[in-house]
Amino acid sequence: MLSLKGETPFAKGGHRACYRHPVYPTRCVKVMMDNWRTTARRMKAPWIVRQLRPKWYFHDNLYEFRFLRGEEKRLREMAGEFIPRAYEILETDVGEGLIVDLIKDEDGSISMTLSEYLWRNGMTDLCEVALEKMWEGVVRYGIFVQGRPDNLVVEQRRDGSCRCVAIDGFGFPQLIPLSRWWKREARRKLNRRKEKQRRSIEEILNKRKDGEKVSERRFLLSR
Repeated sequence: MLSLKGETPFAKGGHRACYRHPVYPTRCVKVMMDNWRTTARRMKAPWIVRQLRPKWYFHDNLYEFRFLRGEEKRLREMAGEFIPRAYEILETDVGEGLIVDLIKDEDGSISMTLSEYLWRNGMTDLCEVALEKMWEGVVRYGIFVQGRPDNLVVEQRRDGSCRCVAIDGFGFPQLIPLSRWWKREARRKLNRRKEKQRRSIEEILNKRKDGEKVSERRFLLSR
């Protein structure tokens, strides 16, 4: 069992807390804070979907593990350009944990989410280039990411360049995922998600411009 008691998570989402791995500095541990039966994905699903879908579909860690492993098997090393690698699911002393890559800047700091990056820096040219490159890749290879600014991180390099990586919000919400089988439908869905992200980015930038107080929940708890 992995010991995390007494450790401070560096980030928290709706149902999971993220910890640095105590042994491997290039990995992190995503720990479920709630019972999988109470996750938003399950609670919002129609009754018939809850009956037909298996447990892993509603369990954040199981779902993400299956998705990331499947994409790694399908795309091999290319998957690592856009999404983290998943290693295993194991028990910790604070709950079940999913072990995945920890995305860091070249100076060793944990990479900021796109939301935090935008609040701190605005949309820089280098970040815009990295974001466009990410979308070109996920559309080309059919990697289903939601694209919400809170679900992406911006890896910053010493030469000033960036890389955008999706760290959460994966997969297909449909009961019958047609976009998984037809490339045209996949491109359509992913381009819709890209457009939705663009609107979210504009909203953040407008609030920043107007001097609105930032929500600290968008920021890492520690780096």
